[in-house]
Amino acid sequence: MHVNRKPQSFISLVTTAVLLGPGFVLTLGSDLNVIQTSDPSVKQSTSARTVSQLREAASLLQQNKLDEAERLLRGVVSSAPRNADAHNLLGIILDQRKQFKDAELEYRLALRLNPQAISPLANLGVLLARIGRAPEAINVFESVLKKAPDHHEATLNLGLQYAATSDFARALPLLERALVLGIDSYELRYNLGLSLFNLKRIPEAKSAFESALALFANAAEPYYYLGLIAWTSGQPEQAPDLWDRAVSLREKFPEAHFMLGEALRKYRRTRASIEFYKRALDQDPTKFAYYARLGGVYILLGQAEDAEGVFRRALVRFPKLPEAYYFAGVAARARSDYASATTEFRRALALEPGNVNVLAQLGFVLLESNRVTEAETLLQKAVAISGRHFYANYDLGRLLVRSRRYEEALPVLQRAASLKPNNPGVHYQLFMALSRLKRKDEADRELITFKQLEEARKSTSQDDANLDDEDAQNPSTLSPSP
Repeated sequence: MHVNRKPQSFISLVTTAVLLGPGFVLTLGSDLNVIQTSDPSVKQSTSARTVSQLREAASLLQQNKLDEAERLLRGVVSSAPRNADAHNLLGIILDQRKQFKDAELEYRLALRLNPQAISPLANLGVLLARIGRAPEAINVFESVLKKAPDHHEATLNLGLQYAATSDFARALPLLERALVLGIDSYELRYNLGLSLFNLKRIPEAKSAFESALALFANAAEPYYYLGLIAWTSGQPEQAPDLWDRAVSLREKFPEAHFMLGEALRKYRRTRASIEFYKRALDQDPTKFAYYARLGGVYILLGQAEDAEGVFRRALVRFPKLPEAYYFAGVAARARSDYASATTEFRRALALEPGNVNVLAQLGFVLLESNRVTEAETLLQKAVAISGRHFYANYDLGRLLVRSRRYEEALPVLQRAASLKPNNPGVHYQLFMALSRLKRKDEADRELITFKQLEEARKSTSQDDANLDDEDAQNPSTLSPSP
């Protein structure tokens, strides 16, 4: 499953509030009559003029007249430097202008002057969340809730922040609590769906995503997840339309493009899938799976040079990833460049010595290079690690047939045939082994099965191929090799 999250939106106490961009609300402050400092002995009434100026500044902020509000507040701060509300309001102005460092200083000064204040604390949490300081934001929102357990917006903000950090188990009860408290928004419904989806509560997630779309019909992300839900819940035919809707609303959506490629490949439109895999990779070159899938499709279609280009790009970005060398080796194997394939597979094994796929692939290329003893060692090791690896068994069986060790080959090939009964090559090898063992009736049955499967294979174009990933990574053995 792919997890895709748009930037979260956070809100704060709205007793007296100002909108800060889409979905953001910052607290203006609810007590403009009293100065409260960190020194409990200092507590004095604010002058009527200061109260009037603070209220006027709050009104200007709500009208988005930032310059006028700032001029007014600078005067207040100059005449009453220990007024916590003035510093909180000034912090909001700086926050809206994305002067985050200065805004943070103002919020923290307001809190030093009035340690019990909720407004600057909530605003500080929003700022920290927006600039990616998630652990600090979480601590701040939790502090708000300790002071005010039924604080509506802090409940939502903390839930959103947990969702943003993929802590869905903590996010869910907070988001559900926010709904109970009467808060409702697209951000809440979407993140509720995201949390439920990742916690495997799929029917509830579906309902939450649909509710999110009811509030914001042009949001791409819920369509993507509804597509995933359809894809994995017995309605895969509905998924492509949902993903298509997602990319129509948000062109740069690599996860949705990738899944459209997956759908096309599933329905045997292999060549058409290339366009979508390419878009996914172009839009997000940081995900190795996109390289692997695009290169694998090129191999299926006999475009080994294109596959090699994809995997060379992957090696540049992932120089320490065993899979990158593995797939570079697969591309070289598809071009019958066994020397290069051997080099790449050995590099992969150096990084991950027990990788059964690499052991099987290297065993194959060494066998094709007539380095039979080395090949057998590797294939035997691969089978010992995973007795259900078809190609490790198949190529070991081929090696044993080639070495005229028919009695040893027979159980290996029979195990391979049980793993992939529709593979023509394994039935051909069984025919060879049984023939040499003078088991004519069994050999004849295997030959008939081979011919039937081979005929069916030849009648299916590469574009319509419905091969699994293991087949795609073993391009040279899709047809029998005597």
